[in-house]
Amino acid sequence: MSNDVKKILIAEDTPEWQKFHAALLKNYDKAVLNFVITDSAKDAKEILIKNKEKPFDLILTDLQMETDFQPEFAGEWLVKEIKSIKEYSKTPIVIISATYNIGFIAYNLGVGYLSKRSLVNNQDSYYLMLDEKLKL
Repeated sequence: MSNDVKKILIAEDTPEWQKFHAALLKNYDKAVLNFVITDSAKDAKEILIKNKEKPFDLILTDLQMETDFQPEFAGEWLVKEIKSIKEYSKTPIVIISATYNIGFIAYNLGVGYLSKRSLVNNQDSYYLMLDEKLKL
């Protein structure tokens, strides 16, 4: 197990998925994970800005949260905002969503993705993503 603590920010508005993330992260045994879960893209951006001195190591976001950003998804807006903050220019971002075109959206934003549909059946993909993105 790695000795350094890895910071993860999760933007997810559904309580069930917040619990899902928390359970998986608590069971991860390759590093100590410190994570913050917020239920909106706007709050996620504020948290990121407040943590610029010690940036997060990984950012996970849902796509469909608050509806203020139509026709764009809130998660798309958040990814674009993150990429404009220089302290997070190299921070990996992963979209975790059930949106049917998640791969297309993630590709266009230049970020990773996991489908919630496949994640329900294969939680190992979550751990593989953590290994890869946290470089463990």
